[in-house]
Amino acid sequence: MKTTLIATALSSLAVLASAQAYFEVAITFTGADGAYYNQHFPTDDNSHPITNSMVVYNISSAGGGFCTFGGVNGTDVVVFGPETVAVDPPQAMSWGDCQTD
Repeated sequence: MKTTLIATALSSLAVLASAQAYFEVAITFTGADGAYYNQHFPTDDNSHPITNSMVVYNISSAGGGFCTFGGVNGTDVVVFGPETVAVDPPQAMSWGDCQTD
């Protein structure tokens, strides 16, 4: 009985230790004349599509995560933590990928 309880407890700890704590990063994409849209990206280190075709001038995050965004014209933009980064040249974004560090 004690052996089973200990084995179960150790197994549960191993599962918890291997579980990754993901969160979502709130990103704001800003275009011309103050137009903008928001999208949340999980910090799972996977590429997620961006389907809004607005031409983006700046990408900003209120904090958390390390994110890379790919533009339709091939420009990659990196946003780390709470910052605003210019997209040069401005273009629509096609994908985003965030992670925890």
